[in-house]
Amino acid sequence: MEPLPHRSAHRPAAGSAAAAASLAAVLAAGLPVVADAAANPASTAAAAIERGDAAWERRAEGHRGDRAATGPIAAGVAAYEEALGADPGNLSATWRLLRALYFQGDYATADSEAKARLYDRGKEACGAALARLEREVPGFEGVEEAAGTLRSRLGDRPDAAKLFFWCAVDWGLWGENHGKLAAARAGVASKVRDFCLAAIALDERYEQAGGHRILGRLHSEAPAIPFITGWVDRETAFAELRRANAIAPDDPINRIFLAEALLDHGDARQREEAWTILTALARLEPRAERAVEDERVRRLAREHLERRGG
Repeated sequence: MEPLPHRSAHRPAAGSAAAAASLAAVLAAGLPVVADAAANPASTAAAAIERGDAAWERRAEGHRGDRAATGPIAAGVAAYEEALGADPGNLSATWRLLRALYFQGDYATADSEAKARLYDRGKEACGAALARLEREVPGFEGVEEAAGTLRSRLGDRPDAAKLFFWCAVDWGLWGENHGKLAAARAGVASKVRDFCLAAIALDERYEQAGGHRILGRLHSEAPAIPFITGWVDRETAFAELRRANAIAPDDPINRIFLAEALLDHGDARQREEAWTILTALARLEPRAERAVEDERVRRLAREHLERRGG
């Protein structure tokens, strides 16, 4: 909360006493003293972001295996929404909201319609942040710009790479939850590709080489449909996922995405490599800071091995 304005030493004592008595009455009644958030949107947003980050750090509290408790992550989402209410389109708040919505949908929500609503909100928040970038950055016309142009325009905005990465994640999940027809009509695959390429151009190491990881996953999972996704290429999937693993070799999601791509599209030697990766992941000890995510990877690796009979 912003400090109360300094009172003039020349104000009559009676006025000071009356004001003090009024303030005391408000506090005694339990009523909040409200700062003018509209006058300081950035500071109000920053305080809300700080609360959201604290909730994000607690996201594994109360989890059971790879299912998260709803309370901590819901508190994070609410705080980031508060930040955006104070400062619409704030990039720092937006990418954090998108990250929280991803976790809430993927790890704490079972109902498909509820998931879809979360990703609808993410798509909306992503669009608002992009619109703000276009207003504030001279010449910026979207993530489709060439890598060098993006770096020259947005190199001094570290939140931009994070925003683009989490927009890619949200759009991908939106497509999964709304079905193939809706995804095709909305051009989801191309949007995910463009966001990943933009994130890579600005910071290829962010989120354990997340741009390479998601781009590789896209090329592995998306169907190659003429005139829509004819650019999808399985060799590109291997290249991007190997790049992600080269940058962050210990990241479990990088490793399982590569293993699954090799199983789906690789030759005999590559499939053996995949089984080696999955065998190691089946013995993964979840990290405290990513307990839920690591539990998910370990479960999926074990399921792959069970289907194989090993």
